[in-house]
Amino acid sequence: MVKFQALCRSAIVIWIWNGFSALGTVYHSDGSAASVQGLHNAALNGDTITIPAGTFNWATKVTISKSITLQGAGVGNTIIKDAVNGTQLIQVGLVANNLTRITGIEFQNGGRTSVGAAPGGIIRVDGSNTNGSQFRFDHCKWTDLNGYFVTNTVIGVIDHNTVTVGNKVLEWIYPYGSNWNGRTYGDGSWTDPANYGSPLFLFIEDNTFTNTRTTVQGTLTDGFNGARFVVRHNVINNLVIGNHGTESPGRGRSSRAYEAYNNQIDCQNVNRYVSGNRGGGELFHDNTIRNCGGSSALSTLSAFRMHTSFFPWGGADGTNAWDKNNPGNPFYSGTASAAGSLTVSVSGNPWTTNQWSGYTIRKTSGAGGFAYIDSNTSNRIRFASSGFGRDLVMSVGDRFVINRVDQSLDQAGVGRSSLISGDNPTPPPSWNQVPEPCYIWNNTTDGAPYNTFSPETFNIKPGIHYFDNTALPGYVPYTYPHPLVSGASPTPTPAPTATPTTTPTPSPTPTPTPSPSPSPSPSPSPSPSPSPSPSPSPSPSPSPSPSPSPTNTPSALPNPPSNLTAVPTDCRTIDLNWRDNSTDEDRFFIRNSTDGSHFALYASASGNVTTYTGTNLTPGASYWFKVQAHNANGYSDYSNAVEVTMPTCATPITRVVPPQ
Repeated sequence: MVKFQALCRSAIVIWIWNGFSALGTVYHSDGSAASVQGLHNAALNGDTITIPAGTFNWATKVTISKSITLQGAGVGNTIIKDAVNGTQLIQVGLVANNLTRITGIEFQNGGRTSVGAAPGGIIRVDGSNTNGSQFRFDHCKWTDLNGYFVTNTVIGVIDHNTVTVGNKVLEWIYPYGSNWNGRTYGDGSWTDPANYGSPLFLFIEDNTFTNTRTTVQGTLTDGFNGARFVVRHNVINNLVIGNHGTESPGRGRSSRAYEAYNNQIDCQNVNRYVSGNRGGGELFHDNTIRNCGGSSALSTLSAFRMHTSFFPWGGADGTNAWDKNNPGNPFYSGTASAAGSLTVSVSGNPWTTNQWSGYTIRKTSGAGGFAYIDSNTSNRIRFASSGFGRDLVMSVGDRFVINRVDQSLDQAGVGRSSLISGDNPTPPPSWNQVPEPCYIWNNTTDGAPYNTFSPETFNIKPGIHYFDNTALPGYVPYTYPHPLVSGASPTPTPAPTATPTTTPTPSPTPTPTPSPSPSPSPSPSPSPSPSPSPSPSPSPSPSPSPSPSPTNTPSALPNPPSNLTAVPTDCRTIDLNWRDNSTDEDRFFIRNSTDGSHFALYASASGNVTTYTGTNLTPGASYWFKVQAHNANGYSDYSNAVEVTMPTCATPITRVVPPQ
């Protein structure tokens, strides 16, 4: 028989919790932030601090640097109101080889005046992928707090919570992977494989998420700096799953990889976005989607550096060493004979229609600059707006070249890269980055199959950077429920891939604030959080409205285009014409289908353009086309859909003048 002796501690309890055996003391706080912090400062790893039933205003931050359990009396019983300003409500530093847990608490806004924005957040948790630390946030409720939940390099699970946003902010969680393998900016995460199906992710499972704003779609996830996360078995109302790229955030790299599966996703007819990927890998499968526009639902794949430059990376203009540039660059050199808003012309008729669609135009005179080419005629190029207020401006006499980018830095559908470091890096001599395709399969939208991505630029290539209607070969999802939820022994965190890295410098241990030594009340055993798994919240019923794009300022959508016609000009090329019924659109999006039901993004054209010449169509095949307008407030309804059968290459073409 083993004898335990208490030294300077009045209650020692041996307890088993979700598969972990611990020798710990239960401290009962009075519910105030000061009480919780004081007890924490005296606690040891494995201890529990309880918060009683009641409503508590916290105006000062609680810092957790030990592997404790912070346990409330359950949702609706223990309520903490966030009245902190200028810093976090709770800041958590995870402990090596230990679990830290927050459970059974309802969080409400208590008067925070400025948004608890990322990367600080309202609750921020910092961990490691190499030291065995883990985190669980469960059976809690988050109701319209004025800020975000932020995690950085956290391995663990967020489960059985009810989260509501829309009144104060439109996003919920910002996962980061900044310190992966002890590196910074997410560089370490980008040197490792994605390891889909492994425990090396932050798992977000069995929660109910609702955005109550009935005019604007919110964002559930926004991954940064090499983030790795899994969104599974959740109810998601009016929120999109997404991430950020290696672009607007600055030095920080894109999110590295995410999985999204077995979710119930309801856009509530507010918008059509289901998922959005601005960088890295993605597996999107077995999701049930409703009210997201049916066949026009969007799972976008993006590469924003194809449109403009971002410090310190520059832009994907066909000469940038961070990108894979076509060895044939430049494909054309010329001088502008005329120029307009987002257009440039040359003398003569040197080009075929849309020969340069998907290429970049780079100005080599004056202040320089570049843009992504939407379309061209025999002598005029129309290029895209940057989307960030710094459009390319061309003038008569400007010199330019036309380049092609085959793959851009950290774009959607790429993976492992060479290791880089520093605040303002330059590509090392051995710089390389390999494709790592995104896969989508076995999803439905309003009962119909939904298994196509919508790439936004032509450097994101099918069969290389993404596969539609295809499962990742050999992939098996990680254990569900997560072992921290089910009580099974968690899978040990595997050692990281052998990539040369420096040894991370340990963070200094926070010095506890001096306080009287608390006297814990003897307790026979801690009780698990009494809060049951939350029932999915009923979806709010928004009033019918057109589908606005994600923006915080509801306003007028463009009128839908009309009178769409489609006329083949040869066996592989087609002329599309439509009537522009708006004055404020910035782009037109053209979608096509081979069955008349499942439409995918085919091309886009700039605002005020009413024609487009499509290429690379299959001789003898039938296609359906439709067009929608877009402005800063969202998308219009679709135009009429038109069906056309392409002639065979031996069939003469009869030209038809479309109606005006």
